[in-house]
Amino acid sequence: MRKTMTTGAVLTAALLTAVAANPAQAASSVAPTYVACATTGSSGGITINNWYGPDATVKLAINVYDTASDGHHARVRLVSKNTFGTTRYWPWRMNYDGPGGKSWNTTASDSSGLFYLGVQVATFESDTLLHSCTDW
Repeated sequence: MRKTMTTGAVLTAALLTAVAANPAQAASSVAPTYVACATTGSSGGITINNWYGPDATVKLAINVYDTASDGHHARVRLVSKNTFGTTRYWPWRMNYDGPGGKSWNTTASDSSGLFYLGVQVATFESDTLLHSCTDW
């Protein structure tokens, strides 16, 4: 998912919000974004809040599920692209507890901007990646 805003886009968005939204909607914060995917043995996603533009500090609700009783573990991480198109792979969050889910709440920001945000989910055997998926 991509977030960029120019002055024209901000003005257009403000005008559309004022015309289309009721007062309660217009006063609320930016709607959450959800990115998720599933691969063999694992699934997961990230709910992204407060993503109003590239300089935002976003709030993240991260979850990962081990979907198979196969002895492997599930991992999830944030992926992002900055102003220069450079992809950043954030640290993995792991579920070593067997089938079921784990979740975390955290934040992310990047001095070079958060233009694209996504999720990568994977199934691992020790430190060997077996299967993975990515959603932007």
